[in-house]
Amino acid sequence: MAYPNTVRELSEHEDYSFGLTFPLTYNNLLGGFFPTSKTLREQVSSNIKNLLLTAKGERVGQPEFGTDVTSILFEPITPDIGSKLEASITDGISKWLPYVTIQNIFVSTPDNQPNSVIISIEFSVDIEDPDVVETITFNFNTVEE
Repeated sequence: MAYPNTVRELSEHEDYSFGLTFPLTYNNLLGGFFPTSKTLREQVSSNIKNLLLTAKGERVGQPEFGTDVTSILFEPITPDIGSKLEASITDGISKWLPYVTIQNIFVSTPDNQPNSVIISIEFSVDIEDPDVVETITFNFNTVEE
């Protein structure tokens, strides 16, 4: 069988993977060292996590890769933190993941958990089905009860 030529063909073939999922963990039971994504949506979610959790200047050879999310989170929480985070996320995704369209970004600071920020991003994948909206949520400094 020939290797799939397009993203759609690759997504429909269960024997091929798109890439590594994030975070990288060792698991030799999966047929390799690291878990891989079997669908385009799963890989896009991993790509978004990788981008948002990488600080600009952290990646060798590509100092502009990443966002300012981590540095913004270490600033005092002020009423404009949501707009700062939203701008950083929007800039990063538009530059590094142009096949992703952000539908909404929600930033909340729970009253019962000071110094906590929750970011939810609703997005669609343009090269697959742009009408399907996925959500990814980041909980920074929250305590699970």
